Amino acid sequence: MEDVRGQLKDFLEKCEEVKNCKFIMATTKIKDLLKSIVNSRTLYQLFTSVSVEFDYLTAKAQCLLDVSDGFNNKGVVILPEAAQDKLAFIFCLLVEIDRDTINFNWFLQKYFSDDGSFYGSYYAFCDLIIDNLEKIIRSVFAKELAEDGGVEAPSVEDETQPASQPDPARARMFSGISLLIAQEKQFILESSIPAEDKEAGYKMLSEIEKSLKSGNFELANALVCGYNYYILYNNSISQNVGTLFESIEEYESAE
Repeated sequence: MEDVRGQLKDFLEKCEEVKNCKFIMATTKIKDLLKSIVNSRTLYQLFTSVSVEFDYLTAKAQCLLDVSDGFNNKGVVILPEAAQDKLAFIFCLLVEIDRDTINFNWFLQKYFSDDGSFYGSYYAFCDLIIDNLEKIIRSVFAKELAEDGGVEAPSVEDETQPASQPDPARARMFSGISLLIAQEKQFILESSIPAEDKEAGYKMLSEIEKSLKSGNFELANALVCGYNYYILYNNSISQNVGTLFESIEEYESAE
């Protein structure tokens, strides 16, 4: 019988090693982390289940956003909201880093540049990517980590999905809204408005998406009104914002 608890603890130890290693050892430790997944049937099944239908190329376009100001080629990483999509994106990203299809040094400097050093960038990478990976696995396997014994691999969907089956048409509508929100976020980040105002707009868009996903349409409408005032006040109106508002209204009316 598979020692699920032992393999989970080994995986979590590998996460800690990635976070605590010297930068020069980072890619080696990431490789070891991925090996711990492959060597565990339970973990391998979980990561396979969340990745098999995951559109990584589309997710990269939505999650890896450019925020260049015309002088510096910078970016920001926005992880997917759903835990299963977040898990799939992180896994695929780590595989790309391991295979060197993404140059890790370039990736860190572009998306996690803080103080200009690779060390600072690497710690920022670990804070976002590895911490989220570890938290999701701890949540999904909370029972297994607390008790001994082998079990069937649980699904991360149990942690993120409602008991009832989602409506495919509404799911497609929400995916379209998520894409429009990602585009709107990038527009705000690339705008010339002050940094603190960019942050406020970005947070409003994130909360709109969360409210729609949870079905809290009253809060979503209040946030949309606030965001409408925000873009008018800052004279920062994108070509897609009208479509975004219309899509949100259509999504709510279809409930």
